Amino acid sequence: MIRAILLDDEPIILNELASLLKTDERIEIIGTYTDPLQLMQEIPMLRPDCVFLDIEMPGMSGIELAEQLGSNNITAEIVFITAYNHYAAQAFDVSAIDYLLKPIRPERIRKAVDKLVKLAAQKPQPIQGKWAIHSFGPFEVKQGQTSIRWARSKSRELLAYFLQHEGCWLSKYKLCDDQWGQYEPERALAYLQTSLYAMRKNLKDAGCTELRIEYANDRYILRVLEADWDLRIFETARRQFDQTASEEARRQALAVYRGEYLEGEDWIWSDITREAYRRQVQKLKKTVK
Repeated sequence: MIRAILLDDEPIILNELASLLKTDERIEIIGTYTDPLQLMQEIPMLRPDCVFLDIEMPGMSGIELAEQLGSNNITAEIVFITAYNHYAAQAFDVSAIDYLLKPIRPERIRKAVDKLVKLAAQKPQPIQGKWAIHSFGPFEVKQGQTSIRWARSKSRELLAYFLQHEGCWLSKYKLCDDQWGQYEPERALAYLQTSLYAMRKNLKDAGCTELRIEYANDRYILRVLEADWDLRIFETARRQFDQTASEEARRQALAVYRGEYLEGEDWIWSDITREAYRRQVQKLKKTVK
C-alpha cells in the first residue's frame, strides 16, 4: 500500500482530494496538511511514500517545498496539484511523478496512483559496496561496476559542479548565475531548486550517503565523506610530491589521471580547472628523479 500525505492550503480542496483518494484501496492517507511548515516538521516521523502537493501557496510554493524536502533527505514521490498548467515544466524538472490540474477528476487520480504503484514495484535496490567518484576521464559516481544512472543530465552536471567546489559554501545566486545565467533570476532559482531535488533523489535512491549537501543562509555546501575520489587522491599525492619530491607520490598522482578532468563534457564552468590539471600533469610527467 502507498502511504500518502496531502497538502493544500484550501481546506475544501484538501477534503475533496482526500475523499477521492480514499476510494482507492492502494492508497493509505497518513496525514493531511494546510500548513507547509507543519508538514516539514512532521514528515520525518511519518516517512510517506508520496506527497500530493499544491503548488500555489502563500509564503512557500510547492516547488520550493519539494526542494526543502530534498534538503532534509525526504525523497517521497511528488504529485503536484495546481489550477494552472504553466507549472508543468517545473513540476517534471523536480522529478514529480505526476501533475494534476484542478478540478481533479477521479480518472486522473487513478492514473496517478497507477504510476505510483508501478514506480514502487520498479524501484531499484540500493547498490552495495564502497563508492567511487571519477573526475578524471568520463565523470562517474559508482559502486563496484555499477554507475548511478541519472534521471536528468542537469542533475549530473550540478553534482560535478558541487564536486569542483567541494567543501566551499556556494550562494544560491552564484549557482544560478553559473548554471542558468541566461534566464531571469526567478526562473533560474526555480531551475536550481528542481535540479537539486532531482539530484538528491538520484543519490538517495542509489543508496549513496557519502555525498552530503547541506543548506544554510541561502548557501549550499557539498561534503564528500568515505568515498574513493580520484581527484582527492591526485591532490594528496601531488602535494606530497611538491613537498618531498617523492617518486612514489608522483607515480600515484599520474596513475589516477586516467583522462582529462571531466573528459568529454562541454561544461564551460569546468574549462579553467581542466586546463589547470592538464598543466599539473604535464609538470609531473616532465619531472624525473
